[in-house]
Amino acid sequence: MTLETFDDVLRKGGEFGLYQKRILFIACVTSGAVVMHNMSPVFTMKMPHHRCKIPGLENDTYEIQNPQHALLVNASIPQDVNGDYVTCTVYDVTLDNESEVACDEWVYDKSVFKSTYVTELNLVCDRKQYRSHSTMMIFPGKFLGAFLNSIGGDYFGRRRMYLIMVLGMTATGVGLMFVPNILTLMVLRFLMGATTTGAYLPAYVIPLEMQGPSYRRMTGTLLTTMGTIMTLLGGLCAFLLRDWRSYQACLLSPFTVILVGYFFIPESPRWLVSKGRLDEAQKIIDAMAKTNGVSVAPKLSSAMFEKVDNSQNSGAKVTPLQLFRIPRLLIRYSLLYLSWSLISMGEYGLSYNVTNMSGDIFLNYSLSVGVKLLSLLLFFFLIERIGRRAFLLVSIGTGGVVCLASILPTVLGGSDWVFRGLSFFGKMCVSAGHSANYVMSPELFPTVLRSFGLGSCSMMSRFGALASPYIADLNTYVSGVWGPALPQMVFGVAGLLTAVMIFFLPETRGRNLPETVRDAELFGRIPNEDLAFNTEVEIIPKSKNEETEMLTPNESKHHTN
Repeated sequence: MTLETFDDVLRKGGEFGLYQKRILFIACVTSGAVVMHNMSPVFTMKMPHHRCKIPGLENDTYEIQNPQHALLVNASIPQDVNGDYVTCTVYDVTLDNESEVACDEWVYDKSVFKSTYVTELNLVCDRKQYRSHSTMMIFPGKFLGAFLNSIGGDYFGRRRMYLIMVLGMTATGVGLMFVPNILTLMVLRFLMGATTTGAYLPAYVIPLEMQGPSYRRMTGTLLTTMGTIMTLLGGLCAFLLRDWRSYQACLLSPFTVILVGYFFIPESPRWLVSKGRLDEAQKIIDAMAKTNGVSVAPKLSSAMFEKVDNSQNSGAKVTPLQLFRIPRLLIRYSLLYLSWSLISMGEYGLSYNVTNMSGDIFLNYSLSVGVKLLSLLLFFFLIERIGRRAFLLVSIGTGGVVCLASILPTVLGGSDWVFRGLSFFGKMCVSAGHSANYVMSPELFPTVLRSFGLGSCSMMSRFGALASPYIADLNTYVSGVWGPALPQMVFGVAGLLTAVMIFFLPETRGRNLPETVRDAELFGRIPNEDLAFNTEVEIIPKSKNEETEMLTPNESKHHTN
């Protein structure tokens, strides 16, 4: 039997044996560490109740200490119309004790957290905008990380980029334990965004390229599930420690496993074949077969060698620009990029809505994570049954409809819990689609540019992520019943538009991964067995409205219209 495709090699050498499971475990821990850091601002940037510190009272606290302290607070701190202490001014006792002046020292409620970045750096009153800025710095950082990985992953290798980003992520995590000022915090948040995305993408691509078609779903499911579970562990750390410095130290605990595990992660043999480093790829295949208990390791076929040689010696270097010179691929990847941006906007925006709900922060956080786990169950049980495209279309479309439906209890004066329930359900649908997007998207790119493909998709998603908090805050600009409804309207319309775009993408379930740009162009147009390493298929337009596929005589028996 001739093994013509790399997927044939994986089927022969073990599609999901011990070798792949070991790699996937390390990737899962990496995913968990990434998500824990991504969600850390929920706790580290929490703004507790606060008021101005009473001038001259060194032992002042937010909690009332005794009746004398209560009298002093009432005499020094103005109150609003609801009887609550104002947060940014004190009475000027040097004048008539009725004039208010801005303060530069505050006391904070420590009943939930002993300290956060907000209390450490006094990010309140005229400095509160820095709280939003520092949180948002992660997204331009993620844009940079995706860009670097999209280029470096395909030119320098997945494994090398993974190591660089993991080391950077570790160093940045240590730095976040010792933040002296807001500028340092913003720089470190930017670097953390870059390194988390830069580490996650190769951790996703390497196990994906080491598994056969029937097990690729496992990669997306386990990576996302582990990330979600470790997010709960991150919440547990915050609940037990209640201090930003100790919490940041807790987030570093997975890196021991990650740094040791790096030595058990090989370079992607698909990438090595695409670069003509066939001997190195064969050594990895031999090691995989031995670890998986296969007595005779499969050999990379001459067809693979010839294809690589032809592509290497054809005089044309494979670059990302080639993907966008072909009209069919230009349209396909443009739709894919737009869908990533809109899905990311909905995923982050709905998360902001959930975490900003009134009530206990740990309960709201746990409910949000629980909804994410439910979305993974849907993803796991349905994506192989109905296909990637169908699952993505239904989940995102349903999420859009539900978000639009959540407007009704707001505008018509229904229960707040109905609104919250619809918001949670909408988030579950969008999260399920977000998981499916990570499985389907890299399968649409050729091996020679797959790291670029996933990295560029992630990079484009940051535009939506950057817009999400501002959309979530639309209710602060619009008063009345339409205030809370506006963000849901935007997320709902975005979900429906995304579903329409996904309808025009090809299905990838059970198909061989495209290896070259030519394979990517033919993806979804010819039978699966003719896709990989097919150098003889040529598309020639017959007329303005139809095309005919010219195949060699030996191949014509496989042709279907």
